[in-house]
Amino acid sequence: MREDRLKFGTIVIATDLGTTASTALRYGQAIARLHGSTLVIVHAIDPVAYAFPEGAPEEIAAHKVAREELKKFEEETRREGIQVHSVVTSGVICDRILQAVQDHHADLLILGTRARSEAGQVALGTVARQLLARTPCPILAISPNADAHMRWAGRWRRVLIATDFSAASLTAMGYAHRIANENLLVLHVLPAVGPMKRSCLLEKLRFLAPFNESHTVPVEHFVVSGEPGAVIANYAREHHADLVVLGAPPDELTPERFHTSTVLEVISKAPCPVICVRASGHVSTMEILEEVSCNR
Repeated sequence: MREDRLKFGTIVIATDLGTTASTALRYGQAIARLHGSTLVIVHAIDPVAYAFPEGAPEEIAAHKVAREELKKFEEETRREGIQVHSVVTSGVICDRILQAVQDHHADLLILGTRARSEAGQVALGTVARQLLARTPCPILAISPNADAHMRWAGRWRRVLIATDFSAASLTAMGYAHRIANENLLVLHVLPAVGPMKRSCLLEKLRFLAPFNESHTVPVEHFVVSGEPGAVIANYAREHHADLVVLGAPPDELTPERFHTSTVLEVISKAPCPVICVRASGHVSTMEILEEVSCNR
């Protein structure tokens, strides 16, 4: 492990206590063991689902069931020496998750997803619509097949960073450099690219992600033509990535954009967990990149 790698002091895990919850919870446990993190498990209940006249008793029962389930997980987690506590809350789910992240000054938010089914993609899109653009810390999306990558949770060997040279993806680039332990794959995808433009774009990627004294992890650079979401997911599979890193969208996704969002497509198709990072506001790198024109 490198001394400059990121530390996760507090991790918030948002769970619906459904079928994918256990995978996300176990993945969070694995990171917490490695980093000495505190886990905060949040289960939000939407009161709209329990409308009157019979809704109130059902909502109370839902709170009770959730507290009992989370208590079991807390006990199991503490036996492993991990600090943990849970929160059961009511309200707009995204707002409650965001509030927990802010209240606990979280370094990471973990979301379990059911993104491979159509219903799962809609659910993911609804949550991501607000959280991707508003959450101050990175968001780690965990799908049910993340079990295959559990042993590398928090000590990711092969990390794939896909960049479109946006502010968020440039922030994500620095993030990926700090968490990759063995190999960093840097990928840029666009619909079509000629030889001269590919050469210029590779120059940009090498500038952004060099292999030098301060970044001692080997780096591979790729410029590929195709549909971004599918290409990124395929590269993650072909190169056996343990983690994909993306820049988060700067604005809330509208329902119309759910099916065209590269981020949501990667989360739903990638064979490994996907972490999304918001822009840091640092623009000096972007200004330098503007001087390297690839309009050829």
